[in-house]
Amino acid sequence: MTNPQRTQGRADSSPWHRLLDRQLTRRGALGTVAATAAAAALPLTLGDAGAVSNNGAPILADPQALPPRSVPPFRAIAPGNADTLTLPFGYRWQTLAPWGEVFTADGREIGFNHDFVGYFPLDLLEGGRSSTDALLTINHEYVNALFVGGDTKNRTKQQIEAEMKAVGVSVVRVRREEGGWKIVPDPRNRRIDALTEIELTGPARGSAAVKGATTVRGSVGNCSGGQTPWGTLLTCEENVDGYAKAWAGSGYEALHQGWVTEIDPFDPAWTPKKRTAMGRFRHENVAVTVAKDGRVVGYMGDDMQDACVYKFVSRGRYEPGNRQANRDLLTEGDLYVANFGNGSWVLLDYEKNARLRDAKGADGKPLFAGQADVLADARASALTVGGTPVDRPEDIEIHPRSGEVYVALTNNTKHGNYFGQIVKFREDGDDAAAQKFLWEVFAVGGPQSGFASPDNLVFDPHGNLWMVTDNSDLVSNPIKAFHGNNAMFFFPTEGPRAGRAHRFATGPVDAELTGPVWSPDGRTLFLSVQHPGEDSESLEALTSTFAAKPGTRIPRPTLVAIEGFPGWGGA
Repeated sequence: MTNPQRTQGRADSSPWHRLLDRQLTRRGALGTVAATAAAAALPLTLGDAGAVSNNGAPILADPQALPPRSVPPFRAIAPGNADTLTLPFGYRWQTLAPWGEVFTADGREIGFNHDFVGYFPLDLLEGGRSSTDALLTINHEYVNALFVGGDTKNRTKQQIEAEMKAVGVSVVRVRREEGGWKIVPDPRNRRIDALTEIELTGPARGSAAVKGATTVRGSVGNCSGGQTPWGTLLTCEENVDGYAKAWAGSGYEALHQGWVTEIDPFDPAWTPKKRTAMGRFRHENVAVTVAKDGRVVGYMGDDMQDACVYKFVSRGRYEPGNRQANRDLLTEGDLYVANFGNGSWVLLDYEKNARLRDAKGADGKPLFAGQADVLADARASALTVGGTPVDRPEDIEIHPRSGEVYVALTNNTKHGNYFGQIVKFREDGDDAAAQKFLWEVFAVGGPQSGFASPDNLVFDPHGNLWMVTDNSDLVSNPIKAFHGNNAMFFFPTEGPRAGRAHRFATGPVDAELTGPVWSPDGRTLFLSVQHPGEDSESLEALTSTFAAKPGTRIPRPTLVAIEGFPGWGGA
């Protein structure tokens, strides 16, 4: 067995690291590093935001002007099991927006189990790229009933209401001030939860597939997401079926969930929209870009064993500067599923694909009556037309330099794939709207690489890949003893060290690290710490006390802000 930390030693002793160490020891308070080349880089226009990959968030530096890096800007750390967030020398973190913190004028609290984080510079709509003042959107995937209500078996009406208010999305203004990041009062601070009114758009709107609904209540199962070039959030609804039993009697309807919901963080008056043209399945995220002809493309994964990878291509074309029109682009479009056997995209269209019209169930009845049915059960549609079942496709992101699409395949215990892998593909002609692609394996999990179960991905402008892991069986599975707690890793994507994992962060007990996103200048990494202490059997037998309120012991999911990075354009 190869020790991954030992194999990284040669990279850690490079002149770049010696220079970095000298820089780090000179740093004092948070945020004292001056941006270098980033300060001279021309800011991207709003229309260019979709051309870079930072969860779709804008970044200051031009990825094509930055050289690739083959070594990380830190000394890799060893695996660990401590109940804290462990970082390399010279890096610091602070708690920001923990569960339960009041942040709106009407007394609403930050939700539970933070996941995807969207970074929207406060001046984005004016063409700005502020790295110190922003609206953050934070997904809240699900609740831990032990912490939110105390009763895990017999939920009361009050507990169900509390849980419904703890999921969804928080829109939070934050600002970098002396001493660190802080939540700032703002009329745009708000919660979208399981009770919020949301409009259905697209082919399934008003159809029998959604029981005739045109507006529905709530967004739940908010896992990862994406950001659009026109400055809106796409929050993805993943594991939504289990709520029907947990919230019995509340009026919850599972068919109204499992979609991609678009939210405008800048406009509280704009009703959120569920984009049914993008299909219903266990959505992990949406990686958004613009094709050569101006159509908007979104890559998506269905987070389930033996499920598929999808691509949505809008009918309309993106118009830089026309935000009102762009906010309707995801209403109509074509949904495709990936066939990795021949590198093709297969159209999921009832009228154009005879296999969908001819499909019948075990009872001999048609599986689909029209396009609304095809979209409402996109998983069945995908498998019907020959979509390739893969190993839990979670996050998908687009390389900012090459345009290649990276897919985290977390694992598949049905077929003995316990460690997962990351694959990448290139579209034919480097056009996101192409019908063909070529793919390859980028990195494979296991003791030899030091990581297991890749989940959320994010790129920086140099083309470095940063990945967090999703291991739910670290305590019970001896084959993962090498891993320690869930962690975050850095991968070069070019050069001789491409695909080699370097551990940057290790999370607290029972937690996942989720939703990484950079400030535009690359000096702050925002990261969610989800479900610390989740395996606790009772409030008297807690496995974690991470981020607990002073004087208490109950762990809290939270957002953290990590600083100490040299910023874009450094050596």
